[in-house]
Amino acid sequence: MDKKKIARKIAEESIVLLKNADHILPLKEKKEITFFGRTQIGTLYSGNGSGGANIAGCGTILEECEKRGIKPESLLKEFYEYKASAEQVTEEDEFDWTKVSEMVNSGIMYEIFGKYKAPLDEYDVPETLIFQAAEKTDTAIFVIGRNSGGEECDRHLPEDYYLTRSEESLLKDICTHFANVVIVLNVNGLIDLSWMKKYASIKSLLFIGIPGEEGASALAGILTGEINPSGKLAVTIAEHYEDYPSADHFSWDKEHLENILDYESYGLSSEENGSTGFTKSPVTVYWEDIYTGYRYFDTFGKQVLYPFGYGLSYTAFAISDALVKKQNGGILVTADVKNIGEMSGKEVIQIYLSKVYPAEGVERPYQELKGFEKTSDLAPGEKEQVKIWIPWRELAVYDEERAAWVIESGDYLLKMGNSSRDTFVKGLICVEKTILAEQCTNCLNITECNNGKIEFLTQKENDAEMASVLNITEQNKDVSGQNIIFVTPEDVHDVQENRKCGKETISKAETTVSEREKERNLAELSIKELAALCVGYGPGTPFAAVGDRSDPSTIFDDEGKPMTTNSHPTGYPGYVSPAIEEKGIKSVFYKDGPAGIGGVAWPTEMLIACSFDKKLWQMFGDAVGKECEEQQVNVWLAPAVNLHRNPLCGRNFEYFSEDPYLTGVCACEITKGVQNSRPVIVCPKHFAANEQETFRRGNAGKNVDAVDSILTERALREQYLKPFEMLVKDAGIACIMTSFNKINGSFSGGSHDLCTHILREEWGFEGAVVTDWGDMDMVVDGADAVAAGNDIVMPGGPPVIRQILKGYEEGRVTREELEQAVRHLLIMIKRIRLAD
Repeated sequence: MDKKKIARKIAEESIVLLKNADHILPLKEKKEITFFGRTQIGTLYSGNGSGGANIAGCGTILEECEKRGIKPESLLKEFYEYKASAEQVTEEDEFDWTKVSEMVNSGIMYEIFGKYKAPLDEYDVPETLIFQAAEKTDTAIFVIGRNSGGEECDRHLPEDYYLTRSEESLLKDICTHFANVVIVLNVNGLIDLSWMKKYASIKSLLFIGIPGEEGASALAGILTGEINPSGKLAVTIAEHYEDYPSADHFSWDKEHLENILDYESYGLSSEENGSTGFTKSPVTVYWEDIYTGYRYFDTFGKQVLYPFGYGLSYTAFAISDALVKKQNGGILVTADVKNIGEMSGKEVIQIYLSKVYPAEGVERPYQELKGFEKTSDLAPGEKEQVKIWIPWRELAVYDEERAAWVIESGDYLLKMGNSSRDTFVKGLICVEKTILAEQCTNCLNITECNNGKIEFLTQKENDAEMASVLNITEQNKDVSGQNIIFVTPEDVHDVQENRKCGKETISKAETTVSEREKERNLAELSIKELAALCVGYGPGTPFAAVGDRSDPSTIFDDEGKPMTTNSHPTGYPGYVSPAIEEKGIKSVFYKDGPAGIGGVAWPTEMLIACSFDKKLWQMFGDAVGKECEEQQVNVWLAPAVNLHRNPLCGRNFEYFSEDPYLTGVCACEITKGVQNSRPVIVCPKHFAANEQETFRRGNAGKNVDAVDSILTERALREQYLKPFEMLVKDAGIACIMTSFNKINGSFSGGSHDLCTHILREEWGFEGAVVTDWGDMDMVVDGADAVAAGNDIVMPGGPPVIRQILKGYEEGRVTREELEQAVRHLLIMIKRIRLAD
């Protein structure tokens, strides 16, 4: 399938219909429609930063709707077209890039690009125009846009998450004059929707996110009924911002340091936490612990506007004949899905796991997504059987006291439905005896100086509330005998082995690589050569198009010869690894990002996840892999697999979901598509706990330290590391990117626990760990990064090579550790070449 058609298909299957009162959609043929909102013409196709894409020539929402036969009301159309063409955009003063040099500039660049840009005000539409338009038609479409936030910058609460004053005024006028209002959310993150209950004339709501270059066409097809929406929310939409459990523990106002949470905000000490000499030492406390997203709302019985997994269709479906049985190291759930409506369409079947309350042992959320499947396009009356396999490991929880993954004794309910708030019990799993799934070692715990000083969210303080909420479990406990599964230790004896690296996927390749690596005598490489291979090739700035290009891209040997070169035919300094061609070491070309590499502007991850379609994700990955191959890109700097912890995160559009399992499956399927028999691999990011952009790497100009993500080991492992773990074990990745932030006091890029113990020793990862671009000044010293197992510092260059050499002289990094880092680089290179 043509790449543009794939982009359109992704958008068509991902757009979520959240409300459709009176069946206002699809629109009636030949009916005139009044369009409102500047985003109907200034349509948002792509995010920014690494999540940006080439959007030249993309059709606007208004244009694509006209192509599909929707007739816009002429007066408002002329008004918006005139405003858009006459609008003068004032450009900011151009920065003098000649001042950019040496290693600190990576940080300075982020500080320049990380400035908040507020949403643009809506045009002031004359009321006479609104009145005249309303005399012609009773139906209006209001397109609301958001593209604020991004790298280093989170979105704001007033005039961003909440509607701007100009949007509020326009919305009121629209709802006063039109009986049928359709809201389209062309947004890079959630916005407040509490006003949906205020206006009875709002009949329909569509979430299109940031849908890529074909998104406007997909929307038009859904409005006309040529396409039946089948997307489901990959996040929960709460009634109010304050309802999100992270609301009081997330900082976004970087221009006012007094509003930034720091150690002292929680009764902690900056000095004891090793953050000294700074004006501010920010923290983000993951107070909600394991209760992210729907896990919180469903466990504590909170009302929401639209639940996780929710999405409407123009047709209806019935689920029947559910069966549950053991199969192939897990549980197989089957069910028949029938289209009982009058239009062809697709449905998503979701499986949630609940432990029967009251539960002994480790505290658990009320329910967790453990499997899902999307049907094919079913004609009216057509039926299809779906099959959903759940591995035993998905029953396990992490017990910090035992430092182990365990499947605890007790009864578990398997619930099937089409959203987290619309399920029925279809199976019962009985575990008579607690089963050890994997023995680990406690890592990345809350630092000793903070122990016991932070109270994380727990059910134990909400027993009365919990009992009333979890009565749902008791009411739905009647299960047919054939759907009761008894699990024994013998059934899951291989769980621990399965939780090791996905050996079936990559062991043969890695064995070949390892054998070849034995032939390469790393001992022949000098310390300078080793150090030069542990960084990117370039002058040390993260963007190749800027800076003093006369700066050298490598160091020189005693004879004045460059120690390394760039051997890649298309890769440019700052985005390639160095080569020593006479010793058979070739350059590797890395390129951003999650929404594409400069070819097709793909829908962003936030929307892609809403398709819940594994085949489509593989198709997307295959298309991106082809683009990479065409441009000779070796490492695609994606997917981004951080979680939607708070709706204000400036990069939520780059991330899939609030749910770690959905995120992991989505990323794995895309990765399989990308790496399908071609010389291209993925580089998932940002490893790990990078859910707040504000001061993620600190700020030199303001003398602010990097943010410290403070969370329990269990929350880290079960929520924020899980997608990365799935990628290692189920998709066979060979590259991973660390984040800028700290985790419980340790920088991710300098954490031996994270980069070596968990990633390699527990998960079995074999490949290269690279830093995020610019991780060299306020964050982690190059020598310390390599010693921790962070093999390659990007973009690197001579400044970091000198750091590593100095660290070697001081004994902070050993020759053995340098050789190991280069060995990991060579394994990654071989993985790329093995598919060539």
